[in-house]
Amino acid sequence: MITVDGVSKTFPNGVRALQGVSLSVLRSEMVVIIGPSGSGKSTLLRCLNGLEDIDEGRIVIDGIPLNGDRKNRDAIRQDVGMVFQSFNLFPHLTVLENVNLAQTLVRRKSDADATQTSMDLLTRVGLGDRGDSYPAQLSGGQQQRVAIARALAMHPGVMLFDEATSALDPEMIGEVLEVMRDLAREGMTMVVVTHEMGFAREVGDRIIFMEDGRIVEEASTDVFFDTPREERTRLFLSQIL
Repeated sequence: MITVDGVSKTFPNGVRALQGVSLSVLRSEMVVIIGPSGSGKSTLLRCLNGLEDIDEGRIVIDGIPLNGDRKNRDAIRQDVGMVFQSFNLFPHLTVLENVNLAQTLVRRKSDADATQTSMDLLTRVGLGDRGDSYPAQLSGGQQQRVAIARALAMHPGVMLFDEATSALDPEMIGEVLEVMRDLAREGMTMVVVTHEMGFAREVGDRIIFMEDGRIVEEASTDVFFDTPREERTRLFLSQIL
C-alpha cells in the first residue's frame, strides 16, 4: 500500500529531518512509529500526505507515485486521511458542517449525501448527537473524534495519525484510542506516530523506531518490545516503559 524508498528531507534552516528512509506498509497493516522528539516521525507522515516535498527518493501510495504531477498529488491526498496533534476544526462551522465540507468540495457530493455519510461517521465515533454543536462546545477528545470522522468521510485507503492524543488530557486519551482500535480491527491501513506504548503494543502489527531522521530498528511488535536488537532501542524503551 505504501512504499518509501531512500527518502531524504532537509529544511531551509539546514535541519536534516529525514536521511535515506525506506519502509513499506502492507494493505490493512498498522505500523506504529516511535522515537524521541525531533527524530523525523511527523515529517515522514507529512511527506506521505504530500504536505512536505522530499529532496531525494520516492514515495508510492496504492500504486500512485507522489511526485510533481499535480493529478497524482491530488489523488493521493484524497486517498490518504490525516489526523493531526491539533484538531484543526473550523471554529465557525458546526461539527456536521466540518465533516461535510471536504465531501462537497472535493468529492462533489450533494449536501444530502454528505450529511448522511457524516451522521453515520459521527455516530460511529460516539458523537451522533453533536452535529449541531460548534468545536468550542466540545471537549478535546470529542474534537479529535470529529477530526477522525472528517478524515474518514473521504473514504481513504490509508489513515495517518500524528500524535493524535498528545494534546489531550489523560482522561480523554482513551476515547480517541478506542476509535483507532476499531479502525485497526476493521482492517484500515494505518501509520501511527504515538507515545502511547501500551496502545502500540496492543494494536500495532509492526513498530519502527526512528532517531535523527533515520530508522534505527524495525520489527514485529512482539519482537520489538520483548527482544529489541539495537542498544539505542533498548535504552529508549527502558526510559519510557
